[in-house]
Amino acid sequence: MAAQEHLSHRFARRQDGAMLGLFWITPETVYLGAPPSTTLSAVSLAPDGLTAVGPQAGSWPWQRVTAVKVEDVPVRTTTGRSLARAFEVVFGPQSPTEMTVRVESVDGSRFGIPVHSAAASAYTVREVDLSQRLLEHFLEEKASPATLTDWLLNSPRPRTPRPAEREALLQHWMENA
Repeated sequence: MAAQEHLSHRFARRQDGAMLGLFWITPETVYLGAPPSTTLSAVSLAPDGLTAVGPQAGSWPWQRVTAVKVEDVPVRTTTGRSLARAFEVVFGPQSPTEMTVRVESVDGSRFGIPVHSAAASAYTVREVDLSQRLLEHFLEEKASPATLTDWLLNSPRPRTPRPAEREALLQHWMENA
């Protein structure tokens, strides 16, 4: 019975998803930032393109996108991390930070799609850089968001890794794209 409970717990954790860099990964979808909420849009990534869901809806195949970048990303510094922890102790958990996914299409259209950060407080500088570079690889079709979903589904520990492990995974995907 304990093994069965362990398996169902693992499956439930997998269903919730995991954060890796600027990505929130579920068994079905990879999001930039957090999954959709009632107040903001979300941007999902697929092997064939990206889709904005929620208040600002739209869909773009990778071949029609000339640029995609996440702006206003909360970045962690040692001082900032200490202040964020102190702030949470005094005032409780804060709302997720709003970021902007900038998308440019081949017809010259530009879109700014607001999304929530999936990080509890902030991302490391390196994981932001690696995530932005991996986004470029998706755009150039050198890599696929399916790699992230495959990682989640095949991971022995389907949870959000610690920062160093997130950076190592992103680096590995960049080098093997």
